[in-house]
This record gives sequence, C-alpha cells and structure tokens, in this order.
Amino acid sequence: MRPDLAWQKVLSATAAVATTRDNNITDIFGPVLSAQASIHLPSDTNYTSCVTQRWSSHAAPSFIGTIRPATVEDVQNTVKIAAAHNIPFLATGGGHGVSIQMAALKDGIQIDLAKFNSVHLDTKKRLLTVGGAAKFSDLIKPVDEAGAQFPLGSAYCVGVMGATLGAGVSANQGYAGLLADLLDEVQLVTAAGRLVTASRTQNADLFWALRGAGANFGIVTSATFRLPETVNKGNVTNANFLFPAADKAAQVYGYLASLDDNMSALLALNIGTFLDPGSKQLMLLVNANFAGPPDEAAPHLAALSGLQPLRSEVLNVRWPDVFATSYFGIPDTKACGRNQHVNMRSVGARRTDAAALVGFLAALDRFSRAHPDVFTAMMIHRFPNHKVREVPDGDSVYPYRDLKMHIQLESEYEDLSKTQAVEEFLQAARRNLAAASGYAPPAVYVNFAHGDEGPAAWYGERNLQRLRQLKRKWDPRGLFGFYNAVPTVEGTSDSDL
Repeated sequence: MRPDLAWQKVLSATAAVATTRDNNITDIFGPVLSAQASIHLPSDTNYTSCVTQRWSSHAAPSFIGTIRPATVEDVQNTVKIAAAHNIPFLATGGGHGVSIQMAALKDGIQIDLAKFNSVHLDTKKRLLTVGGAAKFSDLIKPVDEAGAQFPLGSAYCVGVMGATLGAGVSANQGYAGLLADLLDEVQLVTAAGRLVTASRTQNADLFWALRGAGANFGIVTSATFRLPETVNKGNVTNANFLFPAADKAAQVYGYLASLDDNMSALLALNIGTFLDPGSKQLMLLVNANFAGPPDEAAPHLAALSGLQPLRSEVLNVRWPDVFATSYFGIPDTKACGRNQHVNMRSVGARRTDAAALVGFLAALDRFSRAHPDVFTAMMIHRFPNHKVREVPDGDSVYPYRDLKMHIQLESEYEDLSKTQAVEEFLQAARRNLAAASGYAPPAVYVNFAHGDEGPAAWYGERNLQRLRQLKRKWDPRGLFGFYNAVPTVEGTSDSDL
C-alpha cells in the first residue's frame, strides 16, 4: 500500500474513534510500519523472548502490545498514531528504569527500540555515534579496538541513552565527566512525531533539557558523543575486599568519610552491605577501582588493606573487564537480570556521615533477619566529581555536580505480601539517610529515583520553571510523562521524602 493511502486509512479510523482506545494495535499501526518492523502481542507464545523485558517488575507498566520499529520513520509513525488514538506509550532501550511512575501507564504500548543498537566510531574526529537502544556492551569492542575508552555507566547491560538522559554517572566520571557532558548531538522524535536534532547550536534549549531530564521530551534514535582521553592506556587497578560489618563498618565508613575532601579523580568505590545467608552476618563487600597502575593505587587502598579483610585481591585489568572482575567476579545476574521484583530507594549525598551509615546497619540487620525471604542490601557508589565540577552548573539540567555519593537501598522478593513491610522499612531508611546527606531539601539522581520524591528532588528547584516552559513547548500533552515527569504547571514539586 502506498504510504499516503496508508496514512489516509489510519487517520480515517482515528477520526472515527476520536478519543477511544482500540486494542487492535495490529490494525491501527500495521499499515504505517515498514516491512522490517514488527508487532508483538502478550498472547503470542514467544512474547517475552521477542521483546525487551524490564530489569525490575516492581511497579511495572502494563502493555497491550509491543512495537519494534526498524526505521526512524517507524518511530515517528508510531508516536503520531498512538497520540491520535490516546494510547499511552513508553520507549524501551535497556529496560533498567525503576520509577514507580511507570505503573501509571495502563493498557499502553511499548516501543521497543532493540533494533536501534548501532555503534559507529569516527577515530579521526574522536566521535562515537550510537543508536537509541545501544547498550554499553555493544560499544566496548569497537572502542577498545581503536585504543580508546568510554565510561560504562553502572553495568554492561544498561542502555547508553537511558543512562545519558539522566546525566550518566559512572565510576569514570572523575576523569571523564558525565556522559551528558560528553554528548555532542542527539536525533530525537518529539511528541509531534517530528525528527529533530538537538545540540549546542540546534535547539539548544532542548539540548539543555535532554541532559538530565531527557526522558520527558522524546525518543532518542541516535546520539553522538565525544570520546574522552584514554587514561593509563586503558588499564585499571581493580581491588575487592570483604569485611564483617560488625567489626569493620565504622572503619570502612570512616575511610569513606576521609575521602570527602581528599579523593583522587582516578578512584571510585562501590560498597555493598547485606546479610550473608551462609554466615548469618552483615557483610561489607567493597570494590575499589583506580585508573592507574597497582603501585600508584596502593596508597589509596592502604586503609582498606590494613583493616585485615576476610578476603581481598588486587587486579590489573583492561577497562572493559572492570565489571566482570568486581566483587570477586560475582556474575552480574542481579544487575543484568530480568523481571526481578526489586523495590528500590536512593539518596544523593554531598558528605559522608559515617555514624548515620553505621546506625542504619542495626535496622538492616533486624529487617533482614525478620524477613529472610527478602534480600535487602545497601549499595554505596562513591564516585569522584573533579571533571564533573569543571562544567558550569547551568550547562545542563543535572543539578548535583557537587554530589559525592549515591546510597541505594534495594529489596528483592517474590512474595508480594511482603510489600507493605518492605515499603515501611525502605521509606524510613531513606528518610533517615537523607537527613544525614548534607542536602536540604533531599537530593536524588533521577535514574536512581523511586519516583515519589518530586521534580525538585530530581531536577533542582532552580530548573523547574525553565523545564515547565520547555515541556509545554515540546510535549504539551504530556505524552512523555511516565518517568519522573516534568510538570507543566507550578505547585507539583513537593517531595515525599
């Protein structure tokens, strides 16, 4: 069928149903999709294997079907038709979003961007162009073979653009900066179904908003990044330590506090605290990576080595191998699993309150023992911000360039009758840790947010007026409103923290 006739047929059907929602998405969308695109229904026997699954099933959106576009025009047409039929939609790249706001999407469609996973490297210009659903794992080989290096977010399986649109924090940010700071240009399908370019010279206001609040403004089909400088020829010292929390937590968190004003730009720390099911003790699992040789890393690791860990190792690895060798090489089944029921809270901190962290462990221990079928952990990501702070605060939406630490609380469970107990524990824990974070009001990195903190906590109160104006310009109907949404009116920025 000719494209113009297909559109005439679809728009005629749209006019007939006006504002009603027709669940027969094959009839609605099929005529305007390319031959390479596909439509998948939950009733299909292979549905879960054909479409991207979410990392967490907690507060998940509900879909009447999934469209896998193959071309940019497919994405444009899908957005236009969905908008015309008042069918809510959500674009999926890596599928790692955790905001409970997604649960407000009922009987919508998933726009699965899995086919937009291209990676192109221009070594002469030192530019990296990726598709809207490319994962960090997709870019490792071409970048490494070119002798270059690129920040890897929080896991191999995370989508590059999903991370970037929130700002893109990583263990590499001390010397490479945020992913959003490396972003050069974005190709975006807007709420009107238009394909636009956003950069510092084209749609500059939109480019500002995309770097920190990007999920609110469209669907990225491709983006170009500047490659950061390669550090230590791409080699990293990766060290792991295991401590019993009862004996060592105060010293480990004290060491963490000592870094608040004296941390190397090359060092990053990740600390997991959990009740070990074998020993029935709270354990601290510490990963420290340093973008330099082991002899230069040694002084930065001496405080941890001197605490007599139960187990330790110091490795010299290539930058793509950091995740695989972290935490003694534990498989990343949790970070890269699918449809796990993970209920999560997060707190941003600009100072380390060691006493507050130690104090929380008693509550974590009690809760874990009372609910052995709920695996609960506190994850601390201590990333340096040297390069991050070199960029002026107003250069992008991201409001927390002085943030020093992300504290994540994660509970994984299958028995949903545990939800109320989990909610009460996580809410209280978040409130107490936020009070000790050094931020007032509380702060949270938008990609780690639960979804109830409010726009001021995600984007900064000072950015909300400008964001509201841009939202009204680019998405007046709020079509992109299921992931920590920017309000279009004032009075909706209160926090539930």
